[in-house]
Amino acid sequence: MQREVAGSKAPSKAELVKRVCDFLKENSTSRVTLATLGERFCLSPFHLQRTFAEVMGMSPREYLEECRLSLLRSRLASGEPVVNALRGTGYSAQSWLYEDSRRRLGMTPATYRKGGAGACVGYAIGDSPIGRILLASTDHGVCSVKAGRSDAELLKALVAEFPRAEIAKSDGAKNYLDTLQNHLRGQEAKFPLDIRGTDFQMRVWTALRLIPLGETRSYQEVAEMVGKPRAVRAVANACGSNPVPLIIPCHRVIRKDGSLGGYGMGIGRKRALLAKERGLAA
Repeated sequence: MQREVAGSKAPSKAELVKRVCDFLKENSTSRVTLATLGERFCLSPFHLQRTFAEVMGMSPREYLEECRLSLLRSRLASGEPVVNALRGTGYSAQSWLYEDSRRRLGMTPATYRKGGAGACVGYAIGDSPIGRILLASTDHGVCSVKAGRSDAELLKALVAEFPRAEIAKSDGAKNYLDTLQNHLRGQEAKFPLDIRGTDFQMRVWTALRLIPLGETRSYQEVAEMVGKPRAVRAVANACGSNPVPLIIPCHRVIRKDGSLGGYGMGIGRKRALLAKERGLAA
């Protein structure tokens, strides 16, 4: 692994962390230590970890694990045998992953590969600035957020999304919904998420969470944020497949010409959300 050569101008924290993220993603199946990162980026391990956590909200080790798990999820979802998927993503101890898989994947690898059959999904429905919303969660975090005209419409959409799961109202989902409602009023909030996506989708969704309240970015700018400046259409598709809008704020992404573009919850709701957030940020 080669060291980065320092230029005439030190990178900003965001630029540095982006480089570290790219390196970790490229080496997600390898053992990468803080010492390795420090040598690679010509920084002390302590300074690098502190800067990374400040920008990303997690340690480099935790981010590396997320990258590895994202790759594992993708392989399992494509039907790859569990043992092969484990080996291909750098896990050397199959028993260790199975013992810890409920915390990490929300279900065992075999169950995940079968589409989550037998998983328990709780939900709650309530009001919001854009109408009725439904929030669904597992024991591991929020897995879906939807907006609709009626409670029946929302529940029907949830059942269609998780046709093999056991679905019922839950206090856990209600607590998350209360937090989300306060979040939409301008309160800071963090949510554990139990969502599935490709590596690229996860990169886009992480970038969206960095867009400040009251601001927007173009699809082109988001593509540049994830290091794929030509992947504008893929960014739009990732926004459209976001399972937890309002938490991952894909409504803050617009077209380069300033027009709103698409939104899974409807353009009217996108316009209303952006107007409300501009008022909260003023």
